[in-house]
Order: sequence, then C-alpha cells, then structure tokens
Amino acid sequence: MTDQLKDRDSWLHSRLRHLFGGYLSVTDLRWILTDKLKTHQEFLFEGNKLEYFFHSYNNFRLSERAIEIPLINYFLRRNNYEEILEIGNVTNHYYDYFRQTFADKRKTVVDKFERGHGVINLDIADYAPNEKFDFVFSISTFEHMDSDLGNNPDYVEGSSKLVSVAADNIKHVGDMLLKDGGRFVVTAPIGYAPEWDKTFYSDAFDKCNFSSVRKYLFRRKGELVWEQAGVEEGRGAARISTLPFTEFLSIVEFEK
Repeated sequence: MTDQLKDRDSWLHSRLRHLFGGYLSVTDLRWILTDKLKTHQEFLFEGNKLEYFFHSYNNFRLSERAIEIPLINYFLRRNNYEEILEIGNVTNHYYDYFRQTFADKRKTVVDKFERGHGVINLDIADYAPNEKFDFVFSISTFEHMDSDLGNNPDYVEGSSKLVSVAADNIKHVGDMLLKDGGRFVVTAPIGYAPEWDKTFYSDAFDKCNFSSVRKYLFRRKGELVWEQAGVEEGRGAARISTLPFTEFLSIVEFEK
C-alpha cells in the first residue's frame, strides 16, 4: 500500500463512516467532498484530460467507476461506431451520462445474471449472433468470470483452454463478436481476482485473434485521485482489505 493510502484524510474517513452508517443524501455527500472534488476534477489518460465521474449509483466518485465510466466514454467517442456490445449491464445505470454517446447507435447488452430492460441474459461464451459489432466493451465484469473468490457456482477449475475463463471469453469476442477493424475495451481491477491478474500479466491476449493489444494501468493515489501508472506497477498487487475499493485498475484495448 502506498504512503498516501496509509495516510488517508482522517476527516473524510470519519465522514464516510458516518455515511455508511447513516442516511446522507447525494447533496450532503457532495457538500462533504466539495473541496476535494474542486481540487481534483480531472485525470489524465495518455495525455488526454478526462473529467472524473460522480454518481449516486455504486460510485460517489469513490469507486473505480470514477475513471472507468469516462474512460469508456472516451473510447466510444473516438470513432463513429454504429453497432455496440456491452458485456455486463453497467452503463444502463448511468443513462443520463451516456445519452448523447449512445444516441442513434444500436447498443446490445449481454449479462449472464442481471435482469433489466433489453438485457440478454446469457453467458457471453454462448452468445454468437449473426451480425458482429464495431465496438465491444466491458466494465469490471471479466474479473468475475473465473472463481470470483468462490462466489461463482459455475466455475470449474482447469476448464479454461487458455490461462483463464476470462481469457477464453476475450478470445470468443475476437473470434465471434468483433468486426474486422473493430475495437474491444475491457476494464477490471487488479488485486481482486487472482485469475484476472494472472491473465493481464500473461501472453494470453496474443492468442486471441487481435491485430493489436494495448495494456494500461491506473493507480489510486488517494480516495478521490487516480493517476496512470506503468503497467508493471500492478504486478503482484495484494488485495487491500482496509479499503472498500481497489488500488489498481487495468484497461486492455484490443483491435481486430
């Protein structure tokens, strides 16, 4: 754990403890975080300034969603994609933020478990539509595809063809779901699931039918601050049990 994480702001920490034990509104929480939110409004990704994401659903700008959502939006806006697939039902919870991004697009969502309007409940390994997609993305979903720390009842150890079930499913995207010239972006925490960590730091992606693979890593520098780091910095990262959220976030960009 970094010194900055060890030396967390005790005032903010006490206020968050009060939050999780009480009933503060989104407005109240925003007021508590006002000074820090003003100080750290943006982060850098490959030299591009992106604005941190704040939302009352599974975030409050404290989880990795704070950077995952703007990162995915950045990739989506780089090209005029028409056919989009999301693996894991995440962006539907942030409709207002993505309203313009997905306007006039054909977006499909596949999620094995979570039910929702228009969501296809199917294991991505079994999804093979007639038409392929220009852009495929997944937000903090692939780290749950293996044992998920014992929470995945369908997981069979040793069943994967590559280094993990997650890697097998990434290959499935390249083989069956992504158009030639298309892009596939995955975000997933490092230090949560050992199978994903092993996959990210292996050469498995070289066997997944993509023309190029780019790996990126972000490191949490404080409750509200993330910085892009060297990919190797997350190798061997341990899960931080004293924090509710991860210290490292991996991003993988595939092109076919």
